[in-house]
Amino acid sequence: MHRYASGRIDINVDDNLQLPVDAKPGDGSVRSVLRESSIITSYGDPQELEGLYDGRQASTRVPSLTANDSKKMITKMAKVIKPFEFEDLRRPTKAEMWQFVKRRIPFITWVPLTTWDTLKADLVSGFTIMVMVIPQGMSYADIAGLPLVYGLYATMVPCFVYAATGNSRQLAVGPTALVAILTNTALEGLLTEEECPEFFNGTGSETQAETCPEQYASLAAVCAFIVGIIQIGAAFAQLGFIVQFLGHPVVSGFTSAAAFLIALTQVRNIFGFSIRRSQFIYVTIGEIFNNIQKTNPISTVLGLTFFFMLLASKKVARQYRWLGWLRPTAPLIMCLLASVIVAVSGIDQTHDVSVVGEVPAGFPPVTADYDMSKLSRVVGPSITIVIFSYMVAIANGKTLAALNGYEIEAGQELFALGSMNLFGSMFSGFPVTGSFSRSAVANSVGAKTQLFGLVTGVGMVLSLAVLTPIFAYLPNFVLGSIVLSSVVNLVAYEDAIQLWKIKKSDCFLWFLAFFGTLTLGILLGVVLAAVVSMVIVIYESVRPQVSLIWRVKGTNYYRSHKQAPNGEWIQGVLIVRFGAPMYFANMSFIRDKIQELLDQDPTTKYVVLEMSPVISVDSSAILILEETQKEFKKRGLQLCFANTGNRVAAVFERANFFKTIGKQWFHDSTAAAVAECIRHKRNRKKCSPVGKLSPGDVKDVKIEMIPKSSTEDVKEDGA
Repeated sequence: MHRYASGRIDINVDDNLQLPVDAKPGDGSVRSVLRESSIITSYGDPQELEGLYDGRQASTRVPSLTANDSKKMITKMAKVIKPFEFEDLRRPTKAEMWQFVKRRIPFITWVPLTTWDTLKADLVSGFTIMVMVIPQGMSYADIAGLPLVYGLYATMVPCFVYAATGNSRQLAVGPTALVAILTNTALEGLLTEEECPEFFNGTGSETQAETCPEQYASLAAVCAFIVGIIQIGAAFAQLGFIVQFLGHPVVSGFTSAAAFLIALTQVRNIFGFSIRRSQFIYVTIGEIFNNIQKTNPISTVLGLTFFFMLLASKKVARQYRWLGWLRPTAPLIMCLLASVIVAVSGIDQTHDVSVVGEVPAGFPPVTADYDMSKLSRVVGPSITIVIFSYMVAIANGKTLAALNGYEIEAGQELFALGSMNLFGSMFSGFPVTGSFSRSAVANSVGAKTQLFGLVTGVGMVLSLAVLTPIFAYLPNFVLGSIVLSSVVNLVAYEDAIQLWKIKKSDCFLWFLAFFGTLTLGILLGVVLAAVVSMVIVIYESVRPQVSLIWRVKGTNYYRSHKQAPNGEWIQGVLIVRFGAPMYFANMSFIRDKIQELLDQDPTTKYVVLEMSPVISVDSSAILILEETQKEFKKRGLQLCFANTGNRVAAVFERANFFKTIGKQWFHDSTAAAVAECIRHKRNRKKCSPVGKLSPGDVKDVKIEMIPKSSTEDVKEDGA
């Protein structure tokens, strides 16, 4: 140990490195020795090393805010990460109330920013989406088991509501194929015998939706009401994170299976014969084979022809920019063309080609008289719709926001989604969400603000008022072809291939969700896949990743042996990192794994736990760590902790864990922890004189300085 005017120097190094006893800060002697020993390349600027000896370390020059601005920034950032606490509740100021109103009703903020250029772009976009949503909305209403006109009802009101409450400037809302089939699955069979006696006495059709359409439509409106209430409540309770429990493999596999089921529902429209609706693929396929002899050849040929024409129009629109208008308008063009064919040829009369028939004109009927008995029946099945409709909307909204350089608030999107379902339910609506295909079109044709949604809503009002008579000759086969062309891209088989390459367990989840949805049904299939995915997550947290840490050769940095393959093992010190929080379920594994590692090297006397991945600990973990330390003491071993985070340290402090283990065994860096272990080993053995270490104890440099006025070591953070 070398002493001089301003304090002391501890150098843990080979015997051949010595500092002059009369060394003083700033005289260059320290720098000279370090340079001659070729150590400065491992530590950076020697001037910074000299700063360590007088109790201060020179900081690297980086651009930073002023002290006042820094405090403001850290206060602003801290509000984001601070959890909600009831103690924080207070009466809001007028400014806070106005900010809350603007956040919940974005209409107030984007209307004043409207210019002539944005107005023109939004008018074009709104009209384009209106042209696209009319045939799609009617097709998706059919998937939901509702009369076709309900697809128009379910589009009109949500367009107005989302324009006032939504954050996304390009999200097109309304009926979608996925939510439509979820709605049909949730509601089929929920009508009571009193509400639909024809179904129960066998005088009606094979489904309640076809037997009692009015009662079924009323139930669908109740479902939309429940979905809206749950989503608004979840928005205020900040429960949007729940959708994160459905990982990408589960969602992709479920969506792909749902696309198959949706496509099979359209067999009756294209092939021209009736089949019983079912959420089980084997039932639907059996129905198709049992009725295949009833195939209408004219309907089949025309339906497949229009299907391939729609696919071709999409490809042409992507390949030739000047034909891009075909992408949004092709469905409406096909509807008009098919209607003309039917009207001119009369094949609906001569060849029994089914058509939509008369569609009631006028505004949607009001359905705000909710029966409480219906509410209780619908709550459970509505949960799946709540989750998936939000997941689709937020994923779509965030993608569009990133493409256009702005951000959306997830909680506000959930509130907007709930609001449009709630108000939509009052006007004969069924559950809706954001549409991937229509939103992509809105973005491609240049939508600038939520105004385009208002334009679409006004267009739907006009359509219901004056355009319904032209739907009389609209054949069902063209609606089936529109649905098929829309769901083709939902079958994400390439995801399964990619997941197989990335992680086999994720690929397993994809196939579990896919086949589970097809065979067990939509609700049970996705629940099964979600539960299994959670089991995998729990399993991985119960058996966390274990990393062995050693010193990067020639430096004072410590890394995993996989990150630094040419490292150096510190004799007598086991440094290990567990990549998960420490809690009751995984502590037995952690304790057993430490013991297995100790068995490999009986000379180990110190176990350093590198705690940087450990973001939380519970009381069970602390208890087991205390028991482990007691056992270690009997065997002459010692636990040491490095890089303990503030959150974990706070728990340790409350549990008196620092006192139990000894505060000298907690360090801010792995290098400091190892140095403490070596120092303790040296002092315990008392085999070396003060000021020198035995060669080979540690081959790195550890420099410390304690000013005369201080009793704390100022340590270099080398980890």
